[in-house]
Amino acid sequence: MGSVKIITDSTCDVPDYLLKQYDITVVPLLIQIGEATYLDRREIGSQELFRRLPLAAIATTLPPSLDSFEQAYRAINRAGDSALVITLSSKLSDTYQTAVRARESVGGRTAANIAVIDSLSTSMGLGLMVLAAAKAAARGNLGLSELTAFVTRMVGQTHVVFFVENYEYLTRGGRAARIAPLLEQATTRYLLRLDEGQIVPFERARTRAKAIEGLYNFVEDFPHVEEMAVLHSGVPHEVEQLLTRIHPIYPRERVLVTEYSAALGTHLGPNALGTAVYEGDDH
Repeated sequence: MGSVKIITDSTCDVPDYLLKQYDITVVPLLIQIGEATYLDRREIGSQELFRRLPLAAIATTLPPSLDSFEQAYRAINRAGDSALVITLSSKLSDTYQTAVRARESVGGRTAANIAVIDSLSTSMGLGLMVLAAAKAAARGNLGLSELTAFVTRMVGQTHVVFFVENYEYLTRGGRAARIAPLLEQATTRYLLRLDEGQIVPFERARTRAKAIEGLYNFVEDFPHVEEMAVLHSGVPHEVEQLLTRIHPIYPRERVLVTEYSAALGTHLGPNALGTAVYEGDDH
């Protein structure tokens, strides 16, 4: 009997060293800048994206190709393993739907050994689920159905709150269509959160300093935090402020700090900052 391998997409924001350590397969989203298309994380990172964005007429993201998922599935099947696929929210991208179609396309015994989960999240919300699943799979005492049930529970226990410097990236990409009129009229900054897979307002914050304090308050409100991550791009000094503020309630050395991918950068823009929390089971 083979093991269970974890497959995810490039918006998971799990650092490369952890992907390698836990043998996690990442299927890249596509980023289109003008006429050129790049594989997220493989051919372009967030900092390169931000260097190019001011010069590009338009930058968009596309879900991974059907073939890229099929190749990942077949590789795992050839090794005699099964696969748990965890994707970003189906309400933000067609990546989940593509992963499901690829499973149907490969068919047969290969398809029977693949489970696909919609995380209803992205960035390190997705990443925390992926890492927890990979660690559980590495222990070898859970089969595909048990791991699927475990991650499905995590979906409702994993939360993401963030803020951006410029709402234009979110609104022009259509990823915040429900709140675009609100953001366009806002005279103050908003903290945003992922709610059942969609981006919604969380609370107002007049300044970035107030927004950082809002991130701390968000974490503080949880009776228990099992795992936590901070996601950012280009604001290490603000990450340090947040870690210092959080340390009394959650050890800073346990916080996974990572830069968000170019695919997310297309919609968040530079200088965004956020946090992901997995609250775990009741204690």
